[in-house]
Amino acid sequence: MTKAKKTALFVLIFLLLGTVSAGSIYIYFDENGGKGNLSLGDRTSEEFSGEETQAEGNTENPFGEPFISPINEGVMQQYIHAMSHQKVQAKKKWSFYKMTEERILYLLGELDKGDYKHEQEYREILVKWQEGDFSEADHDHNEIWSLQNGSVGRAEGLLSTEEEEAYLQKQKSEKR
Repeated sequence: MTKAKKTALFVLIFLLLGTVSAGSIYIYFDENGGKGNLSLGDRTSEEFSGEETQAEGNTENPFGEPFISPINEGVMQQYIHAMSHQKVQAKKKWSFYKMTEERILYLLGELDKGDYKHEQEYREILVKWQEGDFSEADHDHNEIWSLQNGSVGRAEGLLSTEEEEAYLQKQKSEKR
Protein backbone atom coordinates (compact mmCIF):
# COMPACT_ATOMS: atom_id res chain seq x y z
CA MET A 1 0.00 0.00 0.00
CA THR A 2 1.41 3.38 -0.97
CA LYS A 3 2.05 6.13 1.53
CA ALA A 4 -0.77 8.22 0.02
CA LYS A 5 -3.25 5.35 0.39
CA LYS A 6 -2.19 4.76 4.01
CA THR A 7 -2.63 8.45 4.78
CA ALA A 8 -6.06 8.53 3.12
CA LEU A 9 -7.13 5.42 5.05
CA PHE A 10 -5.95 6.93 8.32
CA VAL A 11 -7.85 10.18 7.64
CA LEU A 12 -11.01 8.24 6.71
CA ILE A 13 -10.85 6.15 9.91
CA PHE A 14 -10.17 9.27 11.97
CA LEU A 15 -13.15 11.06 10.45
CA LEU A 16 -15.44 8.07 10.96
CA LEU A 17 -14.42 7.68 14.59
CA GLY A 18 -14.81 11.41 15.13
CA THR A 19 -18.31 11.34 13.67
CA VAL A 20 -19.38 8.38 15.80
CA SER A 21 -18.07 9.83 19.04
CA ALA A 22 -18.89 13.52 18.44
CA GLY A 23 -21.00 14.80 21.28
CA SER A 24 -20.67 11.65 23.35
CA ILE A 25 -17.07 11.81 24.61
CA TYR A 26 -14.87 14.90 24.55
CA ILE A 27 -12.26 16.65 26.61
CA TYR A 28 -12.20 20.40 26.81
CA PHE A 29 -9.46 22.70 27.95
CA ASP A 30 -9.89 25.55 30.40
CA GLU A 31 -8.84 29.10 29.52
CA ASN A 32 -5.36 28.52 31.01
CA GLY A 33 -4.73 25.63 28.63
CA GLY A 34 -5.14 22.92 31.29
CA LYS A 35 -7.30 19.87 30.79
CA GLY A 36 -10.86 20.35 32.01
CA ASN A 37 -13.32 17.70 33.15
CA LEU A 38 -13.85 14.73 30.93
CA SER A 39 -17.40 15.05 29.69
CA LEU A 40 -19.43 12.03 28.66
CA GLY A 41 -22.59 13.36 27.10
CA ASP A 42 -24.25 15.36 29.84
CA ARG A 43 -22.25 13.72 32.67
CA THR A 44 -18.80 14.65 34.00
CA SER A 45 -15.95 12.40 35.09
CA GLU A 46 -17.03 12.74 38.73
CA GLU A 47 -20.28 10.94 37.87
CA PHE A 48 -18.32 7.99 36.48
CA SER A 49 -16.22 7.41 39.60
CA GLY A 50 -14.63 3.97 39.42
CA GLU A 51 -15.37 3.25 35.78
CA GLU A 52 -12.75 2.40 33.17
CA THR A 53 -13.60 5.31 30.89
CA GLN A 54 -10.46 6.35 29.06
CA ALA A 55 -9.27 9.89 28.46
CA GLU A 56 -6.37 10.93 26.25
CA GLY A 57 -3.40 12.53 27.87
CA ASN A 58 -3.78 11.17 31.39
CA THR A 59 -0.19 11.25 32.61
CA GLU A 60 -0.92 10.54 36.25
CA ASN A 61 -1.09 6.77 35.86
CA PRO A 62 2.49 5.41 36.12
CA PHE A 63 1.36 2.22 34.37
CA GLY A 64 0.92 4.26 31.19
CA GLU A 65 -2.80 3.64 30.86
CA PRO A 66 -5.38 6.44 30.63
CA PHE A 67 -7.96 5.40 33.22
CA ILE A 68 -10.01 7.95 35.12
CA SER A 69 -9.18 7.94 38.79
CA PRO A 70 -10.05 6.01 40.85
CA ILE A 71 -9.31 2.90 38.83
CA ASN A 72 -11.81 0.07 39.12
CA GLU A 73 -11.35 -3.05 41.22
CA GLY A 74 -10.42 -5.31 38.31
CA VAL A 75 -7.66 -2.98 37.16
CA MET A 76 -6.36 -2.69 40.75
CA GLN A 77 -6.12 -6.49 40.91
CA GLN A 78 -4.43 -6.72 37.52
CA TYR A 79 -1.78 -4.16 38.43
CA ILE A 80 -0.93 -5.84 41.75
CA HIS A 81 -0.93 -9.27 40.13
CA ALA A 82 1.28 -8.18 37.23
CA MET A 83 3.80 -6.50 39.55
CA SER A 84 4.01 -9.57 41.78
CA HIS A 85 5.30 -11.66 38.88
CA GLN A 86 8.81 -10.29 39.21
CA LYS A 87 9.03 -11.74 42.73
CA VAL A 88 7.41 -15.18 42.39
CA GLN A 89 7.96 -18.59 40.87
CA ALA A 90 5.02 -19.72 38.76
CA LYS A 91 4.67 -22.01 35.76
CA LYS A 92 2.70 -19.41 33.77
CA LYS A 93 2.90 -15.63 33.91
CA TRP A 94 0.83 -13.74 31.35
CA SER A 95 1.17 -10.23 32.68
CA PHE A 96 4.03 -8.04 33.82
CA TYR A 97 4.56 -4.58 35.24
CA LYS A 98 7.85 -3.72 36.86
CA MET A 99 7.34 -3.08 40.54
CA THR A 100 8.32 0.49 41.38
CA GLU A 101 7.82 2.72 44.39
CA GLU A 102 5.94 5.19 42.18
CA ARG A 103 3.45 2.50 41.13
CA ILE A 104 2.96 1.21 44.67
CA LEU A 105 2.31 4.76 45.92
CA TYR A 106 -0.09 5.38 43.03
CA LEU A 107 -2.12 2.28 43.92
CA LEU A 108 -2.19 3.24 47.61
CA GLY A 109 -3.46 6.65 46.54
CA GLU A 110 -6.16 5.05 44.39
CA LEU A 111 -7.28 3.03 47.43
CA ASP A 112 -7.84 6.32 49.25
CA LYS A 113 -9.97 7.66 46.38
CA GLY A 114 -12.15 4.66 45.58
CA ASP A 115 -14.42 2.12 47.18
CA TYR A 116 -12.95 -1.38 46.84
CA LYS A 117 -14.51 -4.61 48.05
CA HIS A 118 -11.07 -6.03 48.91
CA GLU A 119 -9.40 -2.77 49.96
CA GLN A 120 -7.91 -4.22 53.15
CA GLU A 121 -6.17 -7.02 51.25
CA TYR A 122 -4.77 -4.63 48.61
CA ARG A 123 -3.62 -2.15 51.25
CA GLU A 124 -1.84 -4.84 53.34
CA ILE A 125 0.02 -6.10 50.28
CA LEU A 126 0.96 -2.65 49.01
CA VAL A 127 2.10 -1.36 52.42
CA LYS A 128 4.37 -4.42 52.85
CA TRP A 129 5.83 -3.82 49.41
CA GLN A 130 6.25 -0.10 50.07
CA GLU A 131 8.28 -1.04 53.15
CA GLY A 132 10.45 -3.38 51.05
CA ASP A 133 8.96 -6.57 52.52
CA PHE A 134 8.52 -9.12 49.74
CA SER A 135 8.86 -12.17 52.00
CA GLU A 136 5.24 -13.14 51.32
CA ALA A 137 5.00 -12.00 47.69
CA ASP A 138 4.04 -15.53 46.63
CA HIS A 139 1.14 -15.51 49.12
CA ASP A 140 0.25 -11.96 48.01
CA HIS A 141 0.22 -13.13 44.38
CA ASN A 142 -1.97 -16.10 45.18
CA GLU A 143 -4.41 -13.98 47.18
CA ILE A 144 -4.99 -11.69 44.18
CA TRP A 145 -4.88 -14.63 41.77
CA SER A 146 -7.64 -16.30 43.81
CA LEU A 147 -9.77 -13.13 43.74
CA GLN A 148 -9.42 -13.28 39.95
CA ASN A 149 -10.51 -16.94 39.93
CA GLY A 150 -7.10 -18.04 38.68
CA SER A 151 -6.73 -21.65 37.60
CA VAL A 152 -3.24 -21.67 36.03
CA GLY A 153 -0.12 -19.94 37.27
CA ARG A 154 -0.32 -20.32 41.04
CA ALA A 155 2.86 -18.99 42.68
CA GLU A 156 4.99 -21.78 44.10
CA GLY A 157 7.62 -19.77 45.93
CA LEU A 158 9.82 -16.72 45.68
CA LEU A 159 12.48 -15.95 43.10
CA SER A 160 16.05 -15.45 44.28
CA THR A 161 17.61 -12.05 43.62
CA GLU A 162 19.43 -13.51 40.62
CA GLU A 163 16.27 -15.16 39.25
CA GLU A 164 14.34 -11.92 39.65
CA GLU A 165 17.02 -9.99 37.76
CA ALA A 166 17.00 -12.58 34.97
CA TYR A 167 13.19 -12.40 34.80
CA LEU A 168 13.30 -8.60 34.53
CA GLN A 169 15.93 -8.76 31.79
CA LYS A 170 13.73 -11.16 29.74
CA GLN A 171 10.69 -8.87 29.77
CA LYS A 172 10.18 -7.11 26.45
CA SER A 173 7.02 -5.17 27.32
CA GLU A 174 4.65 -4.42 30.14
CA LYS A 175 1.05 -5.58 30.05
CA ARG A 176 -1.71 -6.52 32.42
